[in-house]
Amino acid sequence: MIIDTLDNCCCYTKLHKLFKPAFEFLRKENPKGYKEGRYEIIKNDVYALVSNASGCGIKSSLEAHRKYIDIQLALKGEDLIGYRPLCECSFKKTPYNTKKDCAFFNDKSKFWFKLSGNLFAIFFPEDAHAPLSGESEILKIVIKVRV
Repeated sequence: MIIDTLDNCCCYTKLHKLFKPAFEFLRKENPKGYKEGRYEIIKNDVYALVSNASGCGIKSSLEAHRKYIDIQLALKGEDLIGYRPLCECSFKKTPYNTKKDCAFFNDKSKFWFKLSGNLFAIFFPEDAHAPLSGESEILKIVIKVRV
């Protein structure tokens, strides 16, 4: 997992060849102007999901993905996110769903952080995370980058 500001995103473009177009999309002039929905960046390899959602509180389940890396940014509001290394998760809530690229776990998060303003988080397949764990309304963008 990585947490940093968009000002430093160029430090991470060498980690994965598809991070550069993902960060270019996030750094567009007015990302807060995006409407809810899916935005294709590079067909099936990089796409953005914009959603307006209410947090579920700290009872949110940890989730993990296999095919895609998440780059998450709260466009408006603040997202409380839990984290635990996937290798420490043992209590599956739901098995891995290949179509949705997601498995859910009943394990508790090891630590919490707030995502707001200029901060982004990158979650790799080995990172179980519990987004939308706050209780406020947020406008959020998740960039999915094929592993």
